[in-house]
Amino acid sequence: WSGRRRQVTVELRMMRHATLALVAFALCFAAAAAGGEASVAEAREAGLAALEKPLEKMRVKELLHLLRERGVKCEDCKGAEKSHLVEKVRGAIHLPKLPPPEEEKPSGGGKDESMEDILAKLKGMPGMDNIKVFGRDDIEKMKQNDFKDL
Repeated sequence: WSGRRRQVTVELRMMRHATLALVAFALCFAAAAAGGEASVAEAREAGLAALEKPLEKMRVKELLHLLRERGVKCEDCKGAEKSHLVEKVRGAIHLPKLPPPEEEKPSGGGKDESMEDILAKLKGMPGMDNIKVFGRDDIEKMKQNDFKDL
C-alpha cells in the first residue's frame, strides 16, 4: 500500500502544479485581453475617483474593508502602518468587488428544523435509536416541575 500511496501523492502534486499553471496562464491571458497595463492604470484611476474620500483620509478599518471586498488577502497588514495599507489598496483598487457571501438561511422552522435534521442524521447510528434531546425550553419546564417529568 505504501507504494500506491506514494504514487497517488505524486499524482496529486502533479495535478496541483498543472492547475496552478492553468490558472497562471488564464490570468496572463485575461490581462493581455484587457489591454495590459494601460487599462489597469485607467481602472485604478476610475476606482480611486469613485471613492468618497481620498485613501489617505480613510481610517484603517475602511482601508481593510476595501481590500476585503475585492478579495485581497493581506497577511502582513495586521499592525502595519497606514501608509502600507494605502499602497496596498491603491494597487488593488482596480479589482472588481466580490459579491457578499450568501448566508444559508434555514427555511421554515429555523432552530427547530435544524435540530430535526441533526436528529434525523443520528437515527441511523448504532445506539442512537431512542435518543431524546432536550432543548432549553424543555429544561426550563423540568426545572419548574422539579424534574418530575423524567
